[in-house]
Amino acid sequence: MSDLNYLLESRLADGSDVYIDSGVNPSEYLEGLANDIRRNACQPFELSAVVMAPGIPGFDDGEEITGVCVAKEGGRWLVYRAKEDLFYAFWGARPEQLGAHGVFGSPLYCWSA
Repeated sequence: MSDLNYLLESRLADGSDVYIDSGVNPSEYLEGLANDIRRNACQPFELSAVVMAPGIPGFDDGEEITGVCVAKEGGRWLVYRAKEDLFYAFWGARPEQLGAHGVFGSPLYCWSA
């Protein structure tokens, strides 16, 4: 397992920034998100997206942001940037045409968005 895989696994315990609807069991919901990320984990590879509204602090709309993809499913991509030590959500059907719409933080938060 790579260092990035260890980092991802260690961050799957942090659900402090995840919105949990009333009536939902928080521990079950967070464990479900973590397990879904584990099921969709991929061999890490570099991936880029165009920053779009509502934007990402430190980046202009239309600017390209690059990171390392650690999980993907359908049109959802979980990307890590070591520079900020944050995970980001990218969306799009094709890896060469992705958007970054301002979702960043813990992997559970990004995956739940």
